[in-house]
Amino acid sequence: MTGERATRSAPRLAAVSALGLLVAGLAGCAPGTERCTELYSTVIGAVDGVTSVEIDCSEQFGGGWQRVDVQLATDDPDDARAIGEAVLQAIAAEPEMDPQWATPQDYYLEDGTEATIGLRELGFNGIPTVREVREHYGIEP
Repeated sequence: MTGERATRSAPRLAAVSALGLLVAGLAGCAPGTERCTELYSTVIGAVDGVTSVEIDCSEQFGGGWQRVDVQLATDDPDDARAIGEAVLQAIAAEPEMDPQWATPQDYYLEDGTEATIGLRELGFNGIPTVREVREHYGIEP
């Protein structure tokens, strides 16, 4: 193409290229999200005292977030703390867990009430990342 016709086609070509990159980027999100969901489900689900795990991962454009809630098979607060700590250690020990990923936000007792795991008492300021848990417990996956 030459002249005026080539000039008019250039913006259209740029828009199609940008759309193609966006679609390719979005298509690439699914495997990361699937991997995230599968890892959390497998690792946390294997901990004694965990009955279910609710996971919401968003892995896209080189970043993302994780929202993980854990249902426990106890109504005893002391048991809940012990199970919560076991969950953190299991996550830290799994080599495929990304160090930047979050650990579970909420734990629920068997009756559905929220459990207090005592993250401060365990030595964390808020909800730790996988990296922070590894460093805290000295776990090298």
